[in-house]
Amino acid sequence: MAFDPNSTSMNSIDTTPSLNMAFDPNSTSTLLPLDPQSNAPLPTAVESDDPTPSSSHNESLAADVDPFLPRVGMEFVSSGEARSFYSAHAERVGFRVRNSKSFTSRLSDAIIMRRFVCSRQGQPSKKDPFDLTKRRRNRTSSREGCHAMLQVNRRENNGPWYISRFVLEHCHPLGLLSDPSPQKKFPTKPLDPLLTGADTVPPRQNGLGPGGGVAQSLLEYFKKMQCDNPAFFYAVQLDRNNCIGNLFWADCRSRMAYTYFGDAVSFDMTCKRNKRAVPFAAFTGFNHHRQLIVFGCAFITEETEESFTWLFDTWRTLMSCHKPTSITTCYNEPMETAVSRVFPDVKHRFCQRDIFSCLKERLSDVYASNPDFKPELKRVVKGSETPNQFESGWGSLLERYNLTENFWLGFFYNIRCKWVPAFLKDTFFGEVSDGIKPETMQKFFQRNSITTTTLRDLVTQFDKAMVYQYEKEIQADALTIQARPIMKTPSPMEKQASEVYTRTIFDIFQKELVESSGFFAEIFEEQGPICKYRVVRFGDTNNLHMVSYNPSEKNLTCNCLRFENTGILCCHALRVFIAAGELLMPEGYYLKRWGRNAKGNALYLNLASNWVDDLCRDAIRLAEEGATCQAVYKVAKSALCKALQDVRSAKNGTFHLTK
Repeated sequence: MAFDPNSTSMNSIDTTPSLNMAFDPNSTSTLLPLDPQSNAPLPTAVESDDPTPSSSHNESLAADVDPFLPRVGMEFVSSGEARSFYSAHAERVGFRVRNSKSFTSRLSDAIIMRRFVCSRQGQPSKKDPFDLTKRRRNRTSSREGCHAMLQVNRRENNGPWYISRFVLEHCHPLGLLSDPSPQKKFPTKPLDPLLTGADTVPPRQNGLGPGGGVAQSLLEYFKKMQCDNPAFFYAVQLDRNNCIGNLFWADCRSRMAYTYFGDAVSFDMTCKRNKRAVPFAAFTGFNHHRQLIVFGCAFITEETEESFTWLFDTWRTLMSCHKPTSITTCYNEPMETAVSRVFPDVKHRFCQRDIFSCLKERLSDVYASNPDFKPELKRVVKGSETPNQFESGWGSLLERYNLTENFWLGFFYNIRCKWVPAFLKDTFFGEVSDGIKPETMQKFFQRNSITTTTLRDLVTQFDKAMVYQYEKEIQADALTIQARPIMKTPSPMEKQASEVYTRTIFDIFQKELVESSGFFAEIFEEQGPICKYRVVRFGDTNNLHMVSYNPSEKNLTCNCLRFENTGILCCHALRVFIAAGELLMPEGYYLKRWGRNAKGNALYLNLASNWVDDLCRDAIRLAEEGATCQAVYKVAKSALCKALQDVRSAKNGTFHLTK
C-alpha cells in the first residue's frame, strides 16, 4: 500500500468495503465486491495450490452457497487486503471486526501472522465493585465470548498472505448494525472516545463537541484556571460547523520557561500518533538539566495547514513573537507548510525517529530479506560527519543492496537536508549524542500513568504531572549547588566548568575534557591571525579533525560543529585550547542556558510565578478603573507607561528610588 505524505499516521491503512458489486469478465464468478472509496474491485482472494489445513464441513457447505465467504487457503497480497475482505463479509452478515493477535518473525521485525476477530470476542473483565482507586464507567460490556475469527499467515520468503484458520459460527444473533457506519480506519481515526465521553465515536465527527458535554466542561475548567491565575492563557479555533476544532493553552510557568530555554523547540504529537490516538500535542524543550519542559499544549482534531498555522501563530504571539533558533516536528506536509509561513527564519527539521519509523514500515520487505540493511542504514545516517560522507555512504549502500530505484529511499533522500544530522550541525538543537534520548510526551504520559477517559481529566492529571516535573527541576538545582563533583584532571578549565555548568552538563563536559587527552594537535597552516590545527587521535590517523583558532579574539571553530549544534565544546576544540596555552574557557564558549544561573537569581525562582499572577491582578483592576472615561483612561495609560520605564530601568540597574 502506498504511503501518503499528507497522511496523519505512519501506519498502514485498512480499507472497508461495502456491499457494492461489479461484473468481472475474466472471472468465473459473476460479481466482485467494490471498494466504496475508489469504486474499484477489491483484491480477489486466490485459492492456493499449496496444501493447507482443511476447514470444517459447515464452512465448506457455506462456501458453496456464498462465493464471497472466506475460505482456508485464500491468498492476499497483504494483511490489509485480508482484513478488508473479512470486513466486507462482516458488514454483509451483520457484525463488526477488530484486530486481535499478531506474531513477528524471530529473524526480523516483519509480521508473519495476524488475527481478526468478531468485536464480541472475549469475556467481560471482572471489576471489583469495592475498588475505589479506579474510576469506572457505568456501562455494559459487548463481549460475549464469540469465537468467530479469521487468521492469516505469511508464506516464506515474503510470499503472499493466506487464510490459515477461519471460524464461521457466532454465539450471538447477527443482523443489521445499529450504526451503519463503516469499519473504523485506525490511521485516520478522527477522535478518541475522550472527546465525547461515549463508547463509540459518531461518524464524521471532527470537532470537540457542539458547545456542550466534554467540551463545555473543559472550557469551564480553563475559565476557572484563568480566574485563579490571570497569567493563564487559552485560545479556541472553531471549525466549519461552528464547533470547537482546536484548543491551545499555556500557564505562567510555560511562558517563563520559554524565556530561558526557548532556543530549541519541538512540536510533539507522539500522543496523537500512538494506539490511543489522544489528540494531544505540546510545544516542548529541555532545561539546563536536560529535563523535559513544556511551553504550551493543544488539542488538535484536524491536521490541516489552516489548523497548524493558527496554532503556531497563536503560540508565537503568546511568547511575545520571540522566535526559537530551531524547531523539530514529525514529518507532515501541512505542518511543514505552516512552519515555513509562521517561522520563515527558523531552522526546521523532521524528527529522525519518525523518519526511521516510516522507513521501517515502507521498507518492511527489504528489512525482512536483508537483516543487515537496517543497522547499516542507521550507521550511514548517524555516523556521517559531513554531507559528502553521507552522500558517499548512501550511494554505496543503495548499490550494495540494489535499491537505487527504490521509490521511498529516493523520496526521503530528497528531503535529507531536514532530517540527516550531517546537514543540520550548524544550527543549535541542543541534543547531545550520549545515548540518552530526549523524552517524548508519549513516554511522559506513560511514566506518569496519565490514562483517563475525558479531556478534562487528562488536563488535570497532566497539570499534576507537570508539578512533579517542576519539583524534579528544583531537586536538580539543589543537587548542583550542594554536591561537589570529583575532578578527574588538574586542569583549571575543569574547575571552572564545575562552577559554571549544572551537574548534568558538567558530566558531559568532563567526559569531553578527559577524552581530549587522547588527541594530538599541531598547526599545519597560518592565515594571518588564524591558525589552523590538525587534531588526530593517537594511533588512529583516519580520525582527523580541522580546528581554526584566532588567538587574538579567542575565537575557535571545529569542523565537527559540535559546539554550534549542542552548545558544549568538543574534545578537539578543548585539545586546541590546551595546546594554545589557554587555561580557562573564553566567556563566549559556555552558554548561559546550560549554566547554574540560567534562570537568573535562584533565590527568587519559586516566587516568580506568584509575582506574575499578583501583577496581572493589579493590571486588571487598573484596566477596569481606567476605562470609565477618556480623562481617567489617559491618566491610567500615562501611569502604565511610566511604570514600564521604571521597571526596565530597574532591570538595567539605572533606576533610583526618589522620595
